[in-house]
Amino acid sequence: MIYVISDIHGCYQSYLKMLEKLGVRDSDTVYILGDTIDRGRDGIKVLQDMMMRPNIIPILGNHEYMAAHALDSLADAAKAQAQMPTPELKRKLAKWVSDSGTATLHAYRKLTPQQRQQVLEYLSEFSLYEEVRAGGKDYILMHAAPVEGGKALSEYTPEELLFTHTLPEENPFPGKILVTGHTPTFLLGDQYRGKIVVSEKGDHICLDAGAGYGENLAAVCLNTGWHYYVSTADDPALA
Repeated sequence: MIYVISDIHGCYQSYLKMLEKLGVRDSDTVYILGDTIDRGRDGIKVLQDMMMRPNIIPILGNHEYMAAHALDSLADAAKAQAQMPTPELKRKLAKWVSDSGTATLHAYRKLTPQQRQQVLEYLSEFSLYEEVRAGGKDYILMHAAPVEGGKALSEYTPEELLFTHTLPEENPFPGKILVTGHTPTFLLGDQYRGKIVVSEKGDHICLDAGAGYGENLAAVCLNTGWHYYVSTADDPALA
């Protein structure tokens, strides 16, 4: 089976509960559409667990993108034994921390040098998108999605695939089913709070059910179309 999860946002216990609910086996594949970190304070734990599971395929989100840029610069400064952070490092850290990266940064600082390197190397393995065929249908999996089409996937910039907020009825890739996270579905209307939203044509599945805001962590099985939910309301990472 092929499963897709998105926007865990540091909710480690809910992430483990979801894997248990899905009954993931070694023969299954789980794609995670980014934003594994930030908001909740256990994002580093999520990453460390993911990197030990060869059947989990990570896709980059805007939060990993910002974190990787900031932490790479921080690591370079440490290697150079810089006494004062450069303006560029300050800018990258400020951008990330201002977008709820504080808890992840604190957890990262507590890691050993070897663990830090493992996290940085793992983040560098995240892809911008994946193309998957399941149940006789073709899917494009990415964190966010560009509003405008007309280009090959490889021609889009990271910013276009990570930071854009698209509506369920927007899919710039004809003939493919788009699966995205990034935009919490409660922003589409209170009636969608905590739920996966699928476009009327069935060609865009919006998976961010608001786990980072105490709503639900959501998953979909591409083979069956079934939806799965785990509430994050009581996740200790959000306390």
